[in-house]
Amino acid sequence: MRGFRDRDFLESSEGLIFCVIGNIHPADRVIAYLKYIPHYSSSIRTKWSRSGIMYGRILPYYSAMGVKDTMNYLRNHYPEYIVFDKYRSIELIEVPKYKIKTHFKPEERLQEILSSQRDDLEKLAIDLVEELSDITNINLVNFGITGSLLLKIHNIQYSDIDVIIYGERNSWIIRDALRELLHSEKELHFSLPRGKMLEEWSKDVISHHPLSLREAMILYSKYKWNRAIYKGRQFSIHPVKLESEVNEQWEDKIHKPLGLVKVKARVIDNRDAIFMPAVYIVDNVRVLEGIPPPGQITRIVSYEGLYIDLAKPGEEVVAYGKLEEVEDLKNSEIYYQIIIGTFEAAGRDYIKPIEWLNYVD
Repeated sequence: MRGFRDRDFLESSEGLIFCVIGNIHPADRVIAYLKYIPHYSSSIRTKWSRSGIMYGRILPYYSAMGVKDTMNYLRNHYPEYIVFDKYRSIELIEVPKYKIKTHFKPEERLQEILSSQRDDLEKLAIDLVEELSDITNINLVNFGITGSLLLKIHNIQYSDIDVIIYGERNSWIIRDALRELLHSEKELHFSLPRGKMLEEWSKDVISHHPLSLREAMILYSKYKWNRAIYKGRQFSIHPVKLESEVNEQWEDKIHKPLGLVKVKARVIDNRDAIFMPAVYIVDNVRVLEGIPPPGQITRIVSYEGLYIDLAKPGEEVVAYGKLEEVEDLKNSEIYYQIIIGTFEAAGRDYIKPIEWLNYVD
């Protein structure tokens, strides 16, 4: 049965619109962040609208601290969406299933666009998905459309194209194909940001992430294959696992916070580093700042999409984030991990490849 997947959207009974985070959720709730709220006043003008309702984007920017800002709004107006989760030992936005009015599924929206009349942005989205499908021989049923296009509140002039690719194998195929396309001198449709656009994207990132301008420019010009340009329009790609590829329940693990640490580590497995959350299995971990845990740190886990797919096995990274002890009830084991994208780190957490520290253009 299809569950709640990463980058699905939910509309609540109050008209609030949430974006789903990850594929693992509590039994009666869905982990998500609030992105849009409805405006019923005709005097309000925004970029997003549907059926006469104007929507304001309440999420100021994509980061843990941006999500925290939306939590303050919910706390003041809809406190039932804020939960102290005993399994994660932190307050989270959790949408009660009984509050869900509409569950927006990206794969269904793509099929709808394929079989109906389209506006110019929808046509461009189909061109993008069909070209990726042709290049990789991945069937269109494995793709989806998320973001404002999914919700039908998109603005033809301003909105980006946000594409979902479903399945582990398909996701890595798309990743490899795009990396090749974006670094090819012959490719015309797909391109990385360059010049002024690269500088603008980089300045936007460093305004709410702890990267230098040089590091941000390296990130977008050398590492980022999942955010780029297609025929002049910005697009993003979001790999998402299927239910058959996820064998964990929310209640299987209890997380205990142990403070903030900075480490240097070697990546030994990155097979889940392109999903949300991005997981790097690591060894040779050396704690540079903070108090070491009583056991070995074996994972670095990022809920910040900025830090997906930054290192392959054998490469070293430096990371700063929240140290956790995780009790795996299902497998009767305890392990330690570092989480990137937490409120405790207040926007100061990161993952950086060692290569960045010695990078020469």
